[in-house]
Amino acid sequence: MLTHRTLRRLANATSFERGESYYHNGEVQKLRREGNNFQATVRGSRPYRVELRLEPAGPAFSCTCPYDFDGICKHKVALGLAVLEAYDVGQPSPAPTQPTTATLAGNALALAVQTAWADRKKGDRLRFLKQALAKNEDLARQFLAFGQPVLAAPVAPASLLADLPARLTDTLLTLDFDEDMWENSASYYEDDEGDGLQEAAEELLRETLVPFGTELLRLARGGQLTLALRYWATACAAIYQVEEPASDDYSLFNDYGEDALHQWHGVLAADGWPGALLTAVLPPTELPAALAWLGQHLANPPARWPGFEASWQPLLVALAADATAAPQLAPLLAAPALSPAAKTRLRLQAAQTLADDATWAATAETLLRTDAAVAQQLLHYYTSQADLPAQLRTAAAAFATWPDQFADYTLRTFAAGQAPDLTRAALRYRALANHSLADFDALRPLLTEAETAAFVHEAVATAQARRGSVSFAAELLARTHDVAGLRSFVLGLEWLSVSPPYHIEIAMVRLATTDPMPLMLELETRLPAYLNGRAQAKRGAFLYERIGRWLVTMRGTAPRLTEPVLRLAQELRTEFPTLHGLRDVLRAEGLLAAAEPDVPVAKKKSGRKPS
Repeated sequence: MLTHRTLRRLANATSFERGESYYHNGEVQKLRREGNNFQATVRGSRPYRVELRLEPAGPAFSCTCPYDFDGICKHKVALGLAVLEAYDVGQPSPAPTQPTTATLAGNALALAVQTAWADRKKGDRLRFLKQALAKNEDLARQFLAFGQPVLAAPVAPASLLADLPARLTDTLLTLDFDEDMWENSASYYEDDEGDGLQEAAEELLRETLVPFGTELLRLARGGQLTLALRYWATACAAIYQVEEPASDDYSLFNDYGEDALHQWHGVLAADGWPGALLTAVLPPTELPAALAWLGQHLANPPARWPGFEASWQPLLVALAADATAAPQLAPLLAAPALSPAAKTRLRLQAAQTLADDATWAATAETLLRTDAAVAQQLLHYYTSQADLPAQLRTAAAAFATWPDQFADYTLRTFAAGQAPDLTRAALRYRALANHSLADFDALRPLLTEAETAAFVHEAVATAQARRGSVSFAAELLARTHDVAGLRSFVLGLEWLSVSPPYHIEIAMVRLATTDPMPLMLELETRLPAYLNGRAQAKRGAFLYERIGRWLVTMRGTAPRLTEPVLRLAQELRTEFPTLHGLRDVLRAEGLLAAAEPDVPVAKKKSGRKPS
C-alpha cells in the first residue's frame, strides 16, 4: 500500500519537502499507468524520467537523476504524491482469484482432446501429426529429438556453444556509441540528449542481441533443454566479461558488460524466456539430463556475474511450477548449490505445483516476515481452511511487518471483538497514515483518555515536523476540545511553509471557530512581517493571494471580527502603497472598497535648491 506516510518514511525531510513542492507546482507531467507500474516526467533543473512500481514488499522507485544519498529523491516523492492523487492505490493486492474462464476452457479442451484421441483411428492420428509437423518448425525439431537423441546433432552442431563466446564478444566489442548512433536512433530529438541518448544505446544493444536470443529460443522450443541451458549460461558469462565497446563518446556505460547483460535478460524476457523451455515436448531422457547438468553447473560454475543466483531464479521457479519437472527437483534442493533462501522459494513453488498443502504452508510460514505476497497467500489459505487462530496469528505478524499493506485487510476481515488489539493498532496506523478522521472516530471509543491524548500529540508533532497533515492535526485538536493546544499549534506554525497551502486555512477555521481573538492579533502582527520578508517570504502573487485568503477565512468564520479584518486590510494598503498586486487581491476579495482611490505615494525631495 502506498500512502503519504510511506513516502515520508522513504525520503528525508528535505527531499520530501522539495518533492511536495514539485508536485503542487505541477512539475509532474505525462503521468501514465501500466498495471502496477506508473511513469512520469518530473521537471526539476531538467526533465527526469521517474518510475514507480507497486510490489508486494512495497513501492519501488527509479529515477534518471544522479541523486544517491539519504532516501529517495524529490522527483520520486513528487511522482508518489501524484499517483496517490490520481489513482486508488491505497488498497492491498487483491486476493488470489478462482480459476478464470480461460483456465476452465483450457481444462475442458484437454479433456476433449484426450477423449477424441482414444476414439480416433491410428491412421487419423498419424495423418494429423504429419500435417502438424509440416506446418510447425518447432514441433518438427521436437519430433526429431523425441525418442532419438542422436538426431539432435544436425539441429544444433557442437560448434554452436564452442563459437558462442567469440561471436558474442566480437559483436559487442565492435559497437560504436557515437554521434551517428544517436542521430540515427528512434529516440533522437535535438532538445534532449539525456534520457533519449540512454534509450538509443539500450535499443542498439537489444537489436544486437536479438539474433542470439532467437537462436537460444529455437533450441528451447525444439525440445533441446540441456543445450538451451548451456547456451544461456555460456552467453551470460561471455556478455558480462566484455569490457568496453569500440567507442563510447557519451560515457554511457559504467560497466559495459553488466549493462549489456541486463539488456540480454530483457531481450529474452520479451520473447517468453524461461517459460518457452517447458512448452516443448521433451524426449524422455531430456529433463533428467538437463536437471543433472543444472545441479552440477550451479554447484561449480565457471563464471559468475552480479546477481548470479537471482538471474537463475526465474528459470528455477519455472521448473518448480512445471508438473513434470517439480517432482524431480529434490536432488537440486538437497544439494549445496543454492542458498537457503533460493531453496525455500523453490520448495514453496514445487509444493504448490504438486498440491502438497502441508509442505506449502510449512514453507510459507518461514517466509511470513520476509515476503508480503507469501504472507497474503498464507492468509487466504488459512481462510479457506476456516482456521481462525492461524489466520489471526498470520495477520498480526503481517501487519506488524507491513502495516501499509495489511491494515486494510485486518479491518476488512476481522470484527473488533475477534481481534481487539489488532483492530485498534490497524485503525491507529491507518488514521495517521491516511489522515483519516473517519478512522479516528472509529478508533476513539477503543482508546482511553490518555491514549487518545497520546494519539493527538503524535499527529500534532508529526505535522509540526512537516511530516504530517496540518489540517488533520487541527481537526483532531478541535474534536478533542483542546482549545489551548489548537491555539499553540496554529500560532506556532510558519504559515507560508505549510503544504498544501489550503491546510493552514482549514487550521485557521478551526481556531477562529473556538478562539478567534488570538488569531486576529497574530494576523495583525504576522501579515506586515511577511510583506517585509519574514521567513524569507518574497513579495508576489503567491504571498498576496495567501494574505487575501487568510483574511477572508477570518472574516467568514468569525463575523464579529469583520471590522478588524477590514481595518487590517486597509492598514496593509496604507503601509505598502506600491504593492499593486496586493491591492488587486484585497479588492477582489472584497476587503477594500472597489472605488477606493489609490493611496498617493510621497515623492522624495531631491534636496536641490530652486534656482
